[in-house]
Amino acid sequence: MPGYRLIENSVEFVETSDFFDKVALVAHNCYQVKDKGHESNVDFVKRLISSGHLAMIEHYRFFFEVDSRHYDLFKKLYNPYFFLLEDKGHYYLSCSLRPLLEAKEGLEKELSAYISSALPVEISSLLPYEKSEERPLLLNLETLKKTLDASNYRRFRFVTYHLITDRGVTHEIVRHRPCSFAQESTRYCNYTKDKFSNELAFMKPLAYDEHKDIYDRFFQNTSDTYFALIEKGEKPDEARAVLPNSLKASIMVSATLEEWNHIFELRCSEFAHPDIRRLMILVRDDLGKRETL
Repeated sequence: MPGYRLIENSVEFVETSDFFDKVALVAHNCYQVKDKGHESNVDFVKRLISSGHLAMIEHYRFFFEVDSRHYDLFKKLYNPYFFLLEDKGHYYLSCSLRPLLEAKEGLEKELSAYISSALPVEISSLLPYEKSEERPLLLNLETLKKTLDASNYRRFRFVTYHLITDRGVTHEIVRHRPCSFAQESTRYCNYTKDKFSNELAFMKPLAYDEHKDIYDRFFQNTSDTYFALIEKGEKPDEARAVLPNSLKASIMVSATLEEWNHIFELRCSEFAHPDIRRLMILVRDDLGKRETL
């Protein structure tokens, strides 16, 4: 008889400084693939980019100080993937590689070449631009924290959390903007395989102890049905039709401190659903130990 297990919410702060390792870590979450080392990650990210799968690229941002002329040109683009701010007479831009890779002709291409020229060669080589004579100053987070005022730092500080929760909660999380997400895929994850311990995982419901017999029966029936469909030759993306909201979901969420604060305001409220509230309280408390919110 197929088995199942019950688990609790968990949160993990993700801080990986290397571009390739960070993007690979996030993307591997979708398929629940284990990391195979830096060189493998470099090849993997290059394949992601060549296939046009750029949502994963959003989870790593670069920070630049730009001159006033280029700052005004970036504002003219009205591109939501370029984040701009002015602070104490200086001009700053934050972006992932996504808008650079998607740049078309004209001003978009010119500005993408400008940004590309400041990137390390192993990253700029991913972009189809010759180096510009003018180039911005590439900054790190430590410099930004010392330079920007507190409110502007919160607008630029980009933070990733790995959350384990249920799919009902992730349906709510992915409504937030602007954020980037990478969620465990029930299309590609086959839970009858060894790497999933040949079982389904469900989040323990809040009322589990009160209605244990009902929940246990449901979880067992769901597991039996899913496994039976796979045994009959159905692919995971068909068998997933029987999977419930309580199914465990692993999701990477990246957002600025400003946006995380907005999420906490809504999701830690007494009016929020209890499941997402208890999860976001965990994130808020952990992040509060690391950053000034």
